[in-house]
Amino acid sequence: MKHFVFVIFSALILFACDSEAEKKEATQFFLRGNQKFKEKEYYESIKWYSEAILKQSEFSDAFYNRGLVYQSLEKNDEALADFQKAYELDPKFSAALSKQTELLQNLQKFDLALESAAKLVKNFPDSSAFWSLQGDIYLQKTQYNDALASYEHALLLKPNAVETLINKGIVYQELGQLDLAEASFTSALATGKYKDLIYNNLGYLEIQRSQWKLAEKWIKMALAIDPKNELYLKNLDKIAKQSSAE
Repeated sequence: MKHFVFVIFSALILFACDSEAEKKEATQFFLRGNQKFKEKEYYESIKWYSEAILKQSEFSDAFYNRGLVYQSLEKNDEALADFQKAYELDPKFSAALSKQTELLQNLQKFDLALESAAKLVKNFPDSSAFWSLQGDIYLQKTQYNDALASYEHALLLKPNAVETLINKGIVYQELGQLDLAEASFTSALATGKYKDLIYNNLGYLEIQRSQWKLAEKWIKMALAIDPKNELYLKNLDKIAKQSSAE
């Protein structure tokens, strides 16, 4: 559910130490890098972004886009360094800090990810997505109360944020607060997105309650949308076995 934010070229960057010719050349190199990135010629794009940076050392967009290329190539240390540099050069560059946080999360460096997420929500407090990202990392660390606090803040900013509602429900599910989990999943269902996933979650709630008929109904609704989903099929099999045992 995560997506790259690709910088085309947001603004003309002026530095007294760079000549006009160097700035123009850096921009041309940057645009070549963008074209090669779009064509998935990743090593060529890295070359041109690097040339842009050599010409204009504080070119934050070039660092950021090169970081995206490195991430595509799974060169994660290089990607992290570029995202960090892009943010250092431009403290308003929220996408760079967000990508750094997400990459640390994906690498399961959760403590570092939380440090980055704390900076993200402090500096960009009006972003529901950033509060939700922090909640996701807390969830992965099983710090459920902290996760709930982050999700609640995210939902104050964007009440119909479906992914946040789903993950909030999962936290309540982990805490054994099934009625609250059901309410959160039901709110998520009203958005019309990820319906099969939410049907499955509601079905699993009923498995926890040993309400096999109702669980079967929800799981079959999920399978009607995604009939080959292994998790849904596994849950349906579990329901069948439990029902026959009683």
